[in-house]
Amino acid sequence: MTNPNPLTDNELRAAAYFAVGVSSEGSIAGRDVAYRLSFAGNVGPGGRMMPVANSGYSFGTLQIDLGQHPDVARDLLDSYQTWARAQPDRATLELGQNDYDTTLQSLQRTGREMRADNAVDIDRPRINRFLASDAGRTFVHGLDTEHVNGVTATDAVVGNRDSALERLQRTDLYRNSTGDEQAELAGMMMKLHNQAGRGRWPGLLARVEAGMLTSPDEVKTAIDGFLPNQRNGNPDYLQSGADNTLRGIEVLNALRGADPDSPLARAWSNVSANPLIGPVAAHQPNAENPNLGFEYDTVRSLFLTPEASRRFITALDNGGSLAEGNPQPQANGRRQAGFYVSGDDFVHWNQNGQGQAFIGGQWRSIDPDSVTRLRNADGTTTLTIDQNGRQETLLRVDPRTPALRADAGTLLDQIGPGGDEPGRRAEHVPAPTFESPYLNRLLAAVSAGDEAGADRILREYARSPEGVAFLERGAQPSVPQQAEEREVQQPLVRQV
Repeated sequence: MTNPNPLTDNELRAAAYFAVGVSSEGSIAGRDVAYRLSFAGNVGPGGRMMPVANSGYSFGTLQIDLGQHPDVARDLLDSYQTWARAQPDRATLELGQNDYDTTLQSLQRTGREMRADNAVDIDRPRINRFLASDAGRTFVHGLDTEHVNGVTATDAVVGNRDSALERLQRTDLYRNSTGDEQAELAGMMMKLHNQAGRGRWPGLLARVEAGMLTSPDEVKTAIDGFLPNQRNGNPDYLQSGADNTLRGIEVLNALRGADPDSPLARAWSNVSANPLIGPVAAHQPNAENPNLGFEYDTVRSLFLTPEASRRFITALDNGGSLAEGNPQPQANGRRQAGFYVSGDDFVHWNQNGQGQAFIGGQWRSIDPDSVTRLRNADGTTTLTIDQNGRQETLLRVDPRTPALRADAGTLLDQIGPGGDEPGRRAEHVPAPTFESPYLNRLLAAVSAGDEAGADRILREYARSPEGVAFLERGAQPSVPQQAEEREVQQPLVRQV
């Protein structure tokens, strides 16, 4: 069978970096945690470390566990010292030899060593300041690039320690799959390779090669069956890892198939041409594409919140309207991500407070703290922005405005993890009644008598950052039964 739209090598690297990395490892409940020192576990009274299984400190888009990679811990600390010496407050940042040795020892501990030593948490803010700097993000991205190149490496020689991806690409299943299906298969295999080394994927691929598994769904079912669920009924770490990766792959496939007139189609084309350019290099002067930094930041941000991002992508495909998210922090201090569309214009910000706008063909960065949202009596929504003390209109969303590229029958999919939720018209988005878009959609489903749709929306809500935050407020932290690997989508057991 001829595949009319096969996955390219660059798209495979994008799948590894954005879907396996940003969506499944480098984020927690919609927040980007790649550029800060994290810890899988709890920090108790007196800073006492209570790790999950053997997990130590970690960082990166593809989380690197420093206990498992002590050489990286030394590289991190050496890079920190170089950066600290160049800062105006060098005296308070640079580590003396004793502090250097003590900090290095702490960073290199595995989870078991933390428990055995009754380890106490280090002073992370200084290291986090470095990791968030251009020097720190460049250091992190160098490791991320090395990691991605490792899991996507292929050659023409069979049997020379082939990667999971290399063997997968030789199978009839992969060759005969659509580009979207290839992304799903590759994402799952690269994630499994990342989680369990050669412990799981060779046996799985042997079943694919033998023709026993004949679709991405069957491969996913096989991964789900490797381990039992946790005692509380939650998926095991291999299953949840595949789930989170596939959520990111759905964003990647939506961007691959974006309408050519959507501004996101152009952004994705430019970013996927070099998906490993990184967050710092993307912002360097670029005469050929001066907007690459804005495009990169937008694309990366979409992989933090896959379900909402797919609604956003679809709205821009249609040139329709969408209004989700409050720019101001909630009572708990957390921020909702924002997704606003009017025709080809949009405003988006993530939960970290990083935002971009594309209005009238012009890109700009925005700070959501400077943005005010107004819900108007006529059903429209207006975003204003503080410009030197004056409030100016940033974007007005009118759900009654006909979509630019959608006829009367076009729907804006409200897609959850099951992929089959009822849709709504892109050009007729009802004015929200509640702050939460999930509650608005739930109300609409209940009003329409759509019990199955309401049930799917509730399940999506439970997996969303908003739902996770709600559960965090009402549930005690629990430790997963399987914790061989850090699952950064399990925020109840992770201190960051």
